[in-house]
Amino acid sequence: MWVTLDFEASGLSDASYPIEVGYCLPDGNSISLIINPDSSPEGWQYWDEFAEKEIHGISRQQLVTQGVSVLDVCTHLNNALCYYDDVLCDSQWDLFWLGRLYKAAHMRPTFTLTEVGHWLRDKEGVCREDFLSALDALGPAPHRAEPDAQYIRRALSSVLKEKVHVSS
Repeated sequence: MWVTLDFEASGLSDASYPIEVGYCLPDGNSISLIINPDSSPEGWQYWDEFAEKEIHGISRQQLVTQGVSVLDVCTHLNNALCYYDDVLCDSQWDLFWLGRLYKAAHMRPTFTLTEVGHWLRDKEGVCREDFLSALDALGPAPHRAEPDAQYIRRALSSVLKEKVHVSS
């Protein structure tokens, strides 16, 4: 039983931070939480205008007015994901943003986030390129956390179904 998780962020730099997290459970249910950067004691200020306009479409003002505190986001994730052996992401950046989120909340995750390429190779004997091909077949990613987590789940399901079909 595995879960997929995805982050959207303020940009792609060492100064960036998570602004939205979404996950998709084995039963297909999914959720997204917008993160209020002002709730971080880490002083999250970096903002990439290009990422806002061309990628995720979330404004910093929207984060402040609609976002959930870093503490509440981490508590929610810990409560929701602690039951799963495998929580999977599609990028090393997601691991970076998970670390930044939990550091800001002064908490530790109750789950281990694993990059999907490592998981496929180690647990399923499938190469990352097969996963990337499955992503390409789905078309462009939506670039919002919850739909991206669903997108990753669909690609993984496709790759794993194909593996079962080939080995039968």
